[in-house]
Amino acid sequence: MEFTSNDMWALGVLLIGVGFLIFCVLISVGLLRKLSGTVTRLNRTLDKVDREIGPLLQNLNTTVTGVNANLTQVEGELEKVGAITENAAHVSSNVANITSLVGSAVSSPLVKAAAFGFGLRSAVKRRNQEVDEEQVRRMVEASRQSKRERKQARKARKHRK
Repeated sequence: MEFTSNDMWALGVLLIGVGFLIFCVLISVGLLRKLSGTVTRLNRTLDKVDREIGPLLQNLNTTVTGVNANLTQVEGELEKVGAITENAAHVSSNVANITSLVGSAVSSPLVKAAAFGFGLRSAVKRRNQEVDEEQVRRMVEASRQSKRERKQARKARKHRK
């Protein structure tokens, strides 16, 4: 039997196709092995998580129960603090009222006394200032007078010579 060139091409393509198929099967087997290993490790990890999550959830449940009990206690204390705050506000209001009454009763005489004291201080200060200014004027005038006398004495000495 004699092979033609077309037959040879067909046989070559067939051999290449079979080789490619074998290559694909080998790669698929390798990938399936890796996938199997990954799934096995994932199953082990999930088993560990499953074993450890039970005690963690139990501890969490105990903690939440304790926090709820503490919150109930705190709410009771907050109600007491609210009552104390209301009483303090009432006392503060009463003190403010008493203060305004005492202030209005005492303020008028105090304002008058303060104004009198201020006026008296201002008058004394002005009087002292006037006295001080008068003393300074006298000293300046005396200084000028003594300068004049010295000049006149110098002139008299020059004329005598």
